[in-house]
Amino acid sequence: MIREHREELGLNACCRALGVSKGTWHYREERRREGPDPEEERLKAEVEEIIADHPAYGYRRIRPELEARTGEVVNDKRLRRLLGEWDLALQREVSRPEPSGVRQILDQASGGLNLVEGWEPGPLEMLSTDFTEIRYANGSRKAYMMAAVDPVSSWVPGWAVGPSPNRELALTAWQRVQESFEAADRPLAGMVVHQDQDAVFTSYDWLRALLIDDDVIVSYSENGAKGNPWIESFWSRFKEENASLIGTAESVPELRELIGRQVGYYNRERRHSGIDYRSPVEFLKAEGRLPGSLSRN
Repeated sequence: MIREHREELGLNACCRALGVSKGTWHYREERRREGPDPEEERLKAEVEEIIADHPAYGYRRIRPELEARTGEVVNDKRLRRLLGEWDLALQREVSRPEPSGVRQILDQASGGLNLVEGWEPGPLEMLSTDFTEIRYANGSRKAYMMAAVDPVSSWVPGWAVGPSPNRELALTAWQRVQESFEAADRPLAGMVVHQDQDAVFTSYDWLRALLIDDDVIVSYSENGAKGNPWIESFWSRFKEENASLIGTAESVPELRELIGRQVGYYNRERRHSGIDYRSPVEFLKAEGRLPGSLSRN
């Protein structure tokens, strides 16, 4: 606006009208002529993603979220300056969106969404799934893990770890489920997947992958974690048994590699009391649900 009107109104009047000092104007103009800083452009992309996920966040909440996602520490003064330069410091109006078509359908079907309550499924007839927060780097950083577990055998055919509990992470975990079932030569069609009703599990992308691409049946808890006890039990055991190892990871890639090893141990070697002290893979092979030559997970 100043560049557009300074010839007509003068630089001083333009700066006064916008509440911008002449020093700030000259500083920004000099930076504009120098071209974008690649490091700040990368940082801006991270901040824009945080704001897209959390529109109500100001710099105080953006800073720890940025550190959790990237491990990068940016002090408040620098972050406030950058937000101003990027025009991201302006007040963002947070409006309540209209319920999606999926959300409206689920609201209408309330009371009949939990398809697994009172059901005793056989092995590999149902998967329970959800996200959990993972604290690593001696508890100073956080990431998120999603997993799918067979309640009967405790087998975990798919999982993923990342900085945010979003659709990308969910679909990565589901891709691993697909690969595991393909390696086991078992169809996913007709499988029941039970989950909570958060935004990821009611999103079009998630439901398209399950309902349309894989012909899976979806079921929803109607009372939060209490209605999905299988995955909560898995989280409790897995995080407790691996707490010391998880604490040693210093980055998300390192955490991902560590958790991958421990999921493999959980599936192939750990003895589970609920299946006669056998590993999940051993149990499923004995039940004829997995081939004896299975080499994945």
